[in-house]
Amino acid sequence: MSFFERSPWAVSLHGGHSRAYCDHADNTLREILDAAVAAGYRTFGVTEHAPRDEPRFLYPEEIKLGWDVPKVQRDFAAYAHETQLLAGEYAGRLHVLRGFEAEVVPWDRYVDITLGLRARYRFDYVVGSVHWLDDRITDYSQESFDEVLKEYRNLEAMAVHYYERVAAMVRALRPEVVGHLDVIRKYARPHGPVDTPAIRDAADGALEAIRDAGSILDINTAAYRKGFDTPYPAPWLLDRAVHRFGVGVCFGDDSHGVAQVGAGILEARAYLLEHGVRELATLERVGNGLARHRVPL
Repeated sequence: MSFFERSPWAVSLHGGHSRAYCDHADNTLREILDAAVAAGYRTFGVTEHAPRDEPRFLYPEEIKLGWDVPKVQRDFAAYAHETQLLAGEYAGRLHVLRGFEAEVVPWDRYVDITLGLRARYRFDYVVGSVHWLDDRITDYSQESFDEVLKEYRNLEAMAVHYYERVAAMVRALRPEVVGHLDVIRKYARPHGPVDTPAIRDAADGALEAIRDAGSILDINTAAYRKGFDTPYPAPWLLDRAVHRFGVGVCFGDDSHGVAQVGAGILEARAYLLEHGVRELATLERVGNGLARHRVPL
């Protein structure tokens, strides 16, 4: 069954994580792309996590599985090769964009690592996301978040630092897409609000950087799967992004398996329309380059 009927807005620029390359994903990449075709997507960006190059940055589940740095780097090379083959194979049925999601670790070297991966494997684009603060992971689990929070005087201080890191990442990488901008709220709920005046000011700094870089803001539907009523970003942040800063937006289903392909997109479209958004920004591979377009919502 086609959810989207290849509508102009049937685009996801963040997702397509698959089991072969991601410890917390399911299904093969081919199965995920078949699901994207069946859902009625026009464009589907595949954005696997960048490999980490130090053991201390492996995810806990990777360690449990016995994965090591050489394995995740080999897997990423295989991912780059497979996406290149599948992008050609699915042409005419689905516009597959080849990307990856940056990991901002280690903080003093991640820029060179990210740009090197992009150049080496000739990816179409990068999703810039912040999952780490000061080289400590924040969104893997409630426990990991709580441990990092102990390093700050309160939640507000941590959230302000998070948005400052997002702004710095965007200025350094100039990613085509910025992923789940307010993912800081994912595990913040037991500790208090993440929209205080100080946090909003810090978020404005991130939005200014996003605008200046020409990046697209990910309307990320994974938030629904985490029990939220809206995708990332929250209403106050979406309104500031679009209506104050003029930042373009696009859907990202952040799928980690077939069951999540297209999940929440129709709800996210209604959310955008309710907030006065009438168009999406999307990407298209043209020759050896990448073009940005606006499509009606």
